[in-house]
Amino acid sequence: MAIAWSRWLAPPPDSGYPRAVEAPTGDAPIRVLAVGPTPVPESEGLSVERAATLEAGLARLEEGGVDVVFVTLALGAEAVGSIRGRAPEVPIVAEADDAEAVAALEAGAHDVVPPEADAATVRRAIRYATSLHRLEGELHRHRVVDELTGLYNARGFEHLAEHHLRLADRMQEPVVLVFVRLDDLTRVSETHGAAEGPRLLAETAEVLRRAVRDSDVLARVGTDAFCVLLTGNAAGAEALVLSRLVEAVAARNARSGRTTPLSLSVGAARYDPARPVPLAELMAEASRRLQTPG
Repeated sequence: MAIAWSRWLAPPPDSGYPRAVEAPTGDAPIRVLAVGPTPVPESEGLSVERAATLEAGLARLEEGGVDVVFVTLALGAEAVGSIRGRAPEVPIVAEADDAEAVAALEAGAHDVVPPEADAATVRRAIRYATSLHRLEGELHRHRVVDELTGLYNARGFEHLAEHHLRLADRMQEPVVLVFVRLDDLTRVSETHGAAEGPRLLAETAEVLRRAVRDSDVLARVGTDAFCVLLTGNAAGAEALVLSRLVEAVAARNARSGRTTPLSLSVGAARYDPARPVPLAELMAEASRRLQTPG
């Protein structure tokens, strides 16, 4: 299998397509739908409406006019996915303990707070989720999507990755950046014709989509280079991504009629909030750890 994986390491001590939602502007309060017994406070800047059950919350979402949903996973692990499926354009903040936090982010929550969070933390998470969701919509409107692959381009990746690194600082949880290179792109184009290169790039994007989670940030950042930011307490997530990537590449290369095998080199680096580094340095570290097929 023509995939190489380098073990991720913390940087040395000396060294994330949603549809845009109509966001509140000016002095308009953020319209919060609090689903279940949640600690969302009535406060300046927030207009809070409550739904006692998940079913009631889903019904209220059908009516529109909600800027953000705050939901407790005490209603069940499927709550975030149900809300995301009913209203994909509305950002979600979940109240979840440590065991549930990663699952909530994987299901599509923009932020997670613990059950013991105080009112200030809850308000901050709601404002952060609303701001991040608005930014994601603005990124699409400002042409930061790579036309060939449909992924974020380098500029879009920089904006979203910076937001997730700041969230990692706040949560004091690491994130992992994975750097992927499509091998021998120039040689393939010269040997098999100019159309083969773009075809392989598009297929690489599709393989990566199958390998990562919905909460991860995926982008094409160079001619033959891709980045994935594994978010939401990503420690250990790189092993799962590698496994899925190996399977997806194998499935692609096993298809009949494929004259050019897909070959990827992969490297990774960890962002440690205790020793923060700039995004550019994190990307360079992951790129240096690329390994070519042996």
